[in-house]
Amino acid sequence: MAAKWGDLEKAVSDNSLSIALFSLFLVCVAAQAVSGWIAYNSTLSAVHFPQIGFFRYLGTGNFLDGILSNWQAAVLQLAVLIIFSSVLRQKGAAHSRKTKPKRRRTLKWNLQSRETILKWLYANSLSLAFIGMFVVTFGLHMLFGNWNYNEQQALMHLPPVSLGDYALSSGFWFTVLQCWEAEFGAIGVYIVLSIFLRQDNSPESKRVEASDEQTGETNE
Repeated sequence: MAAKWGDLEKAVSDNSLSIALFSLFLVCVAAQAVSGWIAYNSTLSAVHFPQIGFFRYLGTGNFLDGILSNWQAAVLQLAVLIIFSSVLRQKGAAHSRKTKPKRRRTLKWNLQSRETILKWLYANSLSLAFIGMFVVTFGLHMLFGNWNYNEQQALMHLPPVSLGDYALSSGFWFTVLQCWEAEFGAIGVYIVLSIFLRQDNSPESKRVEASDEQTGETNE
């Protein structure tokens, strides 16, 4: 029993960062669901529609669009950071490659054999995964956003809007670009602040004794 408990304790310790982050994610989703349900029912009551139950609310465009609108932007931010940081530099930043590399990296699209394709896919698997997630989450955001918009239209006794018309609407892109600008701005601020500021023991920061001119070399 003691050995099993020790193994569990080690597993939790070894994965504590992902456990903490996913726990916060679930807490926020639950809190969003409850607060969104209350707000949604308040809107229904204001326009003299009957209120709906909590689990029915989880299937509404209002709830689903609220999740996906931020997910697609966050995934895009990480995809751009991963790809840009492989070819661009920021002198003094914690997560930049050296500003004067000894050799330039070239992209080789050698598709002559299956082995080469697999190696290329694995070598770029992180960026490809985030690009794929962005395509999926952006598509779902558009779908659920249209769903949410048409729910609001119904509350105002207005006709629904097609997915194509919604995707081309200024309202859709207004909300999308709001999310994108926040994500790009935040990661840009982080990159610049990591040049001058430090966080002891964090791998997201350079070592405390590192100079502002030093590029890369995060805490291990």
